[in-house]
Amino acid sequence: MQDEYIGQRIKQVLFDKRMTGFELASKAMISEGGLSQIINGKIKNLKVDTALRIANALEVSLMWLISGVGTPEDTENVSLNSGNLQDYYQIPRYEVQFDPSLDSKVKFIEYKYDRLTSFHKSYFDKYGVSDASLCKSFKVQGDSMEPLIRNGDYVVVDCSSKNVIDGDIYAFCDAKGLHVKRLIVPLRGGLIIRSDNDSYQDEFLSKEEVCNLTIIGHVIDRAGSLMGA
Repeated sequence: MQDEYIGQRIKQVLFDKRMTGFELASKAMISEGGLSQIINGKIKNLKVDTALRIANALEVSLMWLISGVGTPEDTENVSLNSGNLQDYYQIPRYEVQFDPSLDSKVKFIEYKYDRLTSFHKSYFDKYGVSDASLCKSFKVQGDSMEPLIRNGDYVVVDCSSKNVIDGDIYAFCDAKGLHVKRLIVPLRGGLIIRSDNDSYQDEFLSKEEVCNLTIIGHVIDRAGSLMGA
């Protein structure tokens, strides 16, 4: 959603309004470093909610800010689901609670303290996701999937897709909690849980042990904590 001139437009408004980068970052609730990366064109996929906060802080048109269309003074009230932004969807982050000895179903608890991440509908089309509302985001703990997925990264999970495709990455729960791993389907049945980090050994599950595992969904993407400001 970001063109190469958005940084220039931000600098133009800062100059016109005699506003400092620190003041803008504070009003928009983003870090000075993140704002600097946006202005200098180092962030190529600016989140729509971040752009909205910047536009509101600068008191300029969101559509002008992100595309150069119109004028800065077209300060229409724009929500994430109105006008040209209706094709963007927010994916909340969740934590999970699961105790197979007490309940057969995983409980999802929305984490309220993260900024919501917005994605264009084309993002979901790319991954064959028919219903964006069925996607959830989870924070990964541990280094077992490095270098592809690092400790603290976020994964986007299509929770409508639970049929295991051999070798793909899935989010699942067992008595130990949430896991993000590759699942291998051997010909003899059962399941192999595999990490990308070679220091972790494969875990072999029998057909009976697979019953103790609850698949949350297919991991379709991951984002590092520094991506997207």
